[in-house]
Formats: sequence, structure tokens, C-alpha cells
Amino acid sequence: MNIHLHPSVLRQPTLHGTPVRSARRVEKLQLGWPGFDPARPSLDILDFDHSGSVTATGGTDPIGNRFREAERAINTVKKWTATDRPKVAIIHFDQPSTGNSGIVPLVSADAQQRLRRSLCCPPDGAGSSDLEPSLTEAEKMAAAHSDHDVRLTIFSDFALTDRDPAAVFQRLKVFPGKVHAVVLGNPPPAMLTEINVMVTTIGHTDTPGTLARAMYRSLITTRRRARP
Repeated sequence: MNIHLHPSVLRQPTLHGTPVRSARRVEKLQLGWPGFDPARPSLDILDFDHSGSVTATGGTDPIGNRFREAERAINTVKKWTATDRPKVAIIHFDQPSTGNSGIVPLVSADAQQRLRRSLCCPPDGAGSSDLEPSLTEAEKMAAAHSDHDVRLTIFSDFALTDRDPAAVFQRLKVFPGKVHAVVLGNPPPAMLTEINVMVTTIGHTDTPGTLARAMYRSLITTRRRARP
């Protein structure tokens, strides 16, 4: 299933690197009600691309709005989490990485702090455009949590430099869980649209909150009575 959303601004107007404040308040897209905890344990793996085409001046998210919107979506679900069943893990294209959060039950007292520390470009990251290393990490997590409903959400412009991209997309196709590709600033590559994954495209002019809503939809997939 391919879903394309076109109406959070990832890149705001800037002047010498400083966001320009608008005299008119920009309304954010609202998130729904996350409902009750899922009946089965769940694991959401959030995979972030920090390559130059994303983070550099002129990239698809040079000021890191994706992290703020991700935190908003996570915290919305966390507020309605009462059991240790829902879990989140943050990883990065660069692997190994000190920015990996490990697997964090959302109900844990330090969940917000642990996840927030990982919602940034890791200091040891080289800015890789290869998906394969982080996909390998996600596959290991999924295999170790086969009794969970696993979801992998990837935030990238998908300007990948893997040596064998066809093999990487084939691994996405058979990933042991649901895959949601959040494509930043670019049209999704043909190989991505040809496999059975959810695709959300986010452009520079999209309404603030679009990325938060995309992640929120991943997080509530198996929650009970959730409203998007």
C-alpha cells in the first residue's frame, strides 16, 4: 500500500541559517487519540538518515525539525501508555552508533529522556547514505522480538548509495514486520514503490505536523480504539 501525503515543514525559510519568524502563526496538524495499549507487545524501530542531502544547507531537513516532530508523536502515545507492551527503538543510518537508544518500553520512567537523547544527529555519525547497516540492525531487533508486532519506520530522502540497492529493497520487502518509508523532500524511488510498504512523502512546503502525523500513524497501528 502506497500512501502519499501532500499538503511538518521540514525546512523553514532561513536567513544566514536563522529561521525567519512569520507574523502569522502557522497551525500544526493535530494528532488524534492514541487509544489503549495493544493486546500484543509491539516494537517500533525508527531509523534516521543524517546524510548531507538531508542535513546540509539546502538539504531536506537542515535544521532538524524531523526530531522535534518525532518527539511530539512519541510523547502523544506515551501519555496514553499504561503497560510495558509498547516499545520504541531509535537507530541511525550510521552503524554502529552511540546514538542508538536501545529498546525502550514507553511506560518506563526514563523513556522520554532516553529517546530524546537519540533524537539528534549522533556525534560519531559520518552521514552515511547507505541503508543496509541500519537495516541489518533492525533485522536483528526484529528477530530478537519475534513475539512482538514489529514496525520499521525510515526517515530519509532515499538518495541511497548502497552498492546493491535492489538487494536492500528486497530485504525491506521481506522484513519481518511492517515497513513505513517516510520520504523527505524527494519523490519516492521506483524500487520503493514497487514493494509492499507504506510510503509517505513529505515536501518542504507541507504543513507543520505532517511528519509527526506520519510517525503517529506507525505508532498506533495496533493500539486499540486509536483515532488517527
